Amino acid sequence: MRMSRKRIKNLMKLDIIDLQKFYRIDKNTVRKLVKGILKDEGKDAELNIVFLDNKRIKEINKNFLGHNYATDVLSFSYNETSLKNNITGEIIVSVEMAAKLAQNNGHAVEGEVALYIVHGLLHLLGYDDRQKRNAKKMHQRERELLPTFGYNVPVPD
Repeated sequence: MRMSRKRIKNLMKLDIIDLQKFYRIDKNTVRKLVKGILKDEGKDAELNIVFLDNKRIKEINKNFLGHNYATDVLSFSYNETSLKNNITGEIIVSVEMAAKLAQNNGHAVEGEVALYIVHGLLHLLGYDDRQKRNAKKMHQRERELLPTFGYNVPVPD
């Protein structure tokens, strides 16, 4: 298990746990992405970002949400209501799925992984994509954020 912990800001802690072998994750790039989004949103955070394969994310999806299939990203908030400006939680990314979709769609794996991280982080920040109107807002925010970090990846409408 490869694990990295680094304080990005006084009130920010980010643990990156890479438990997959499909693609090399650049932890410094992940830190920059998360730090930039949190700065833009004016939030502090204590986060775990876990990179897995499809088998492991399917197990988590089934155990915690009752869905018996692999998915691209899951996010779990650990926030307490008293922590207004601080988010705590976990983002779980299937790198295997990102690699396959990137290959199928002809773009970089890094971009697909970044999309999943941004999507998971936006959920922790309160964005919701269960209703069409809210999903449009969330996907618009993804389209705004990704290019500012150098990613050109298609985002759903």
